[in-house]
Amino acid sequence: MFLAGEKIYHQAGYCVTCHQADGRCLPDAGFPPLVGTQWVMGDGERLIKIVLNGLMGPIEVNGKQYPGHAPMTPYAGLLDDRGIAAVLTFVRNAFGNSAGAISPEMVKAVRAKTADKVGFYSPAELLLMHPDK
Repeated sequence: MFLAGEKIYHQAGYCVTCHQADGRCLPDAGFPPLVGTQWVMGDGERLIKIVLNGLMGPIEVNGKQYPGHAPMTPYAGLLDDRGIAAVLTFVRNAFGNSAGAISPEMVKAVRAKTADKVGFYSPAELLLMHPDK
C-alpha cells in the first residue's frame, strides 16, 4: 500500500503539486505541511474525509496559521477506496511521519457515511467532529 500510495502522491496534478515531494508544501502559497501534524497522523477518519471532499478555510498546523484560500482538491471522484487508502498510508508514513495504515475498508465506510456531504469541509467543522485526543 505504501508503494502504491507513493506512486499516486507523485502523479502530476495530484498531491505533490501542492504538498511537494518532501511534504513540506508551499508555505508562501498558503499550503500547510504534511510533516509531523495531527491533521495527518491523528484521526484517520478525519483525514479520509479531507481527501474525499476536500478542505477549505483557515487552518492551524503545527502552531502556524494558514489562510486556506486555495482549497484542497476533493478526490472522491478521482480515486477509488484502494487509491485513497494507499496515498493516505504513504502520507502517514513518509516525511518522517509514523502513523497507522488506512485500509480500503476504512475509506469505503467513511465514503458511505458521508455520501450526502456536499462541498468542502472546513477545518473548524472537522475539528468539531473529530477533536484530537
